[in-house]
Amino acid sequence: MAEIRSPGSLMEECRQYDAQLSELRMLLGERLHAARAELALASEPHEVTPPVAWVRPSAEAVRRASRDVAAIEAAVERMDLGLYGTCTECEAFLPLDRLRLAPHVQLCAACAGETRMSA
Repeated sequence: MAEIRSPGSLMEECRQYDAQLSELRMLLGERLHAARAELALASEPHEVTPPVAWVRPSAEAVRRASRDVAAIEAAVERMDLGLYGTCTECEAFLPLDRLRLAPHVQLCAACAGETRMSA
């Protein structure tokens, strides 16, 4: 049988979730800003310090930076749609610690094929 909880405890839980989402939205914003800056840097030749030569960005650096920007933008879109924090494969909730570490992740550890090494 389902646990019956008071409206006050439900409201407190709602406030906690709202605060966590705000924290994660801020993290996504910071990471998106950094990823866009990295993409801009990776996309254009830049001078090496000390100025001795111009360095051409590698295609791999541009692809990686573009992939990072796209993943973060997709996470922001999922948040706006109310789908953020769930695995896109199995729809399981993603642990808060996982989202804090990598707020743009879309897959749970099981669907991502991650395994834990036990001691």
